[in-house]
Amino acid sequence: MKKIIISLLCLIIFGSIHAQDYSVSLKTPAVYNHYHINPFIINPAHTGFEGNTKLIFNFRNHWAGFPDAPKALTFGLNAAPAANMGIGGLIYSENYGAANRFIGKLNYAYQFGNENNKFALGLGGSYIQYSLDNAVFTDPYHQSPDPIINNSLNGRKFFSADLGFWGEFSKKYKIGIALPHLIETSLDNKNSSTTTPKEDKPIGFVALVGAIYEVPSYRITLEPSIGLRKISDVPFGTDLNIIARMLDDKLFGGFTYSFGPSWHRIMFLGGARVDRFRFYYSYDQSYLDFQNYNNGSHELTLSFDLFKISPKAKATMEEPAMDKEMMDK
Repeated sequence: MKKIIISLLCLIIFGSIHAQDYSVSLKTPAVYNHYHINPFIINPAHTGFEGNTKLIFNFRNHWAGFPDAPKALTFGLNAAPAANMGIGGLIYSENYGAANRFIGKLNYAYQFGNENNKFALGLGGSYIQYSLDNAVFTDPYHQSPDPIINNSLNGRKFFSADLGFWGEFSKKYKIGIALPHLIETSLDNKNSSTTTPKEDKPIGFVALVGAIYEVPSYRITLEPSIGLRKISDVPFGTDLNIIARMLDDKLFGGFTYSFGPSWHRIMFLGGARVDRFRFYYSYDQSYLDFQNYNNGSHELTLSFDLFKISPKAKATMEEPAMDKEMMDK
């Protein structure tokens, strides 16, 4: 099994180097601040991994107070129809200035392992559309006719495939890696033009490594993690995260310090759980000259648990051979 996993990861990395088209690989979804709370939104392998089915809503207001700043809405369903399977979907809508992006995505994940060490491989397929608002015609800097703008008003459509791996060890350590837009192709027969040499094509990935530490005397669970990301030709970024789950997971607090070659930012997170409902809010601020022109960024996540796989059904799925043998006897 180890050889299979290693070989698969090598094939994934090799494919990401040679299968991406530079002109469209830049069009990758935003990396959320709350990805370490709900890895499902960036890693298809985490689909159904927790064994419960839930609805997710996410809103991100980037650079609040700045005119035409990016705003993104996400609706998701993360389902676990069986003990070793995850199925989910996302609808993502973003607008920034006159530009719009819409993504409809379906995820499938297969899980294997045992109660202490569990792994999953995931595949995601996305329909992506980019378009411009009709307001660009009234822009004083627009000179008609402009064939590029005219074509963009009708939108450009793409299909992309994502791959992911997720693993948890000894119910304490976790590791995940996602390769977004590993393969991407145009659906509207508009050829992408690029003169960029093959060796200069960017590689994209998002990785998360974390651990869980229980503090029973204070009813606190600490979850430190490190997030690594390289999205297209954007400089390499690192996130240092920590989440404190208090009072039996009824209250949440968190902090993130992010940095790259020429930037850094901090984020504060708070949340609460009431029965099946969870609420998370975060505020982050960048330490750049541009921070003087905006009020930071806000992100909100709401989730609702629908149902969870029963322990009896899970045991039946994990040990079918044993059950059959007992029935034969």
